[in-house]
Amino acid sequence: MKIAIVTPVMVPVPPRKYGGIEEIVDELAHGLAERGHHITVFCSGGSTIAGENIERIETSPYPTREHQEENRKWEIAQIETVLGRQDEFDIIHFNYEPIAFRIERDGMEMNLLDSFRKPVVCTFHNITTIPEHIEYYRSSRSLDRHTMIFVSENQRSHVPFFPKSKVIYNGIRVERFPVERQKMDYMLFLGRITPEKGIIEAITVAEMTNIPLVIAAKIDPVDQRFYDSEVRSRIDGTLVHYVGEVDFDEKIGYLKNAKCLLFPIRWEEPFGLVMVEALACGTPVIAFRRGSVPEIVQDGVNGYLVNTADQMAAAARRCGEIPPDECRKSAEQFSVGRMVGEYEATFMREV
Repeated sequence: MKIAIVTPVMVPVPPRKYGGIEEIVDELAHGLAERGHHITVFCSGGSTIAGENIERIETSPYPTREHQEENRKWEIAQIETVLGRQDEFDIIHFNYEPIAFRIERDGMEMNLLDSFRKPVVCTFHNITTIPEHIEYYRSSRSLDRHTMIFVSENQRSHVPFFPKSKVIYNGIRVERFPVERQKMDYMLFLGRITPEKGIIEAITVAEMTNIPLVIAAKIDPVDQRFYDSEVRSRIDGTLVHYVGEVDFDEKIGYLKNAKCLLFPIRWEEPFGLVMVEALACGTPVIAFRRGSVPEIVQDGVNGYLVNTADQMAAAARRCGEIPPDECRKSAEQFSVGRMVGEYEATFMREV
């Protein structure tokens, strides 16, 4: 098949550091290319994805994460570029929710998905709980002809009315994540410093347990004020350490040696790739029971499901009871091979 894979222009493919969607696109493109399909990746400027059977088309001059005011302009330009080239492909895979295609033109509202003749698959990577989005999807029956992919059952459960939908869990190359059975004396928070990721709760758990916390996370410009006003003063360099945004090798080092990963989310997390990465390293996950978490964390087997910071602190004191090999075993169901195979089967049914 000739497959177009379209990814947001905010972060390059593959990401240099933080970028969950872009990691998945990179793995999916290479996995499909290895199976003989010709893949064209539409992505941000600064992307470096390349390889046999892979073509890269950059549709913005640079990643727009640091240029938020320009993102929508380049996003629409990217969609229109793909629309103009649709006849070159057997199927088009957008890593966008259908709401992203909603525009106003000449005083009329339209959805650019309605203009595609070729089969289109859309993967939802973000939350599906926004009421106005749900109502728009429910009332826009023209979207029903497209296949909608969700990355967890919880994510799909909020918009169950799409007639062509499927859950495909994200995947990692498990073999890239070494298991460490002798853990060091620290907990880990990995991701972004933002209220919905629960950074305040993670710090609170460290203070309650007196177990050191390492924070390996990036700060987006939109969250800088939150960091300055609510987080910075609680980082003392002794109990709570902030090491900034990390690359892949640094991430592996922190993940494999941590006694547990804290995942105190305050939103309906669609997937949470970092949980699977931690488990692959034999590191248990202690997480709030929200979003996709119960689909990944098995309470008492590869981590603990909790509802409050107090419960998380109690679980952190017991994390040594979770066998690293059980964590690794549970991560193997989230392999790249399984993910690629499920996408390939979905695409083949559409063409």
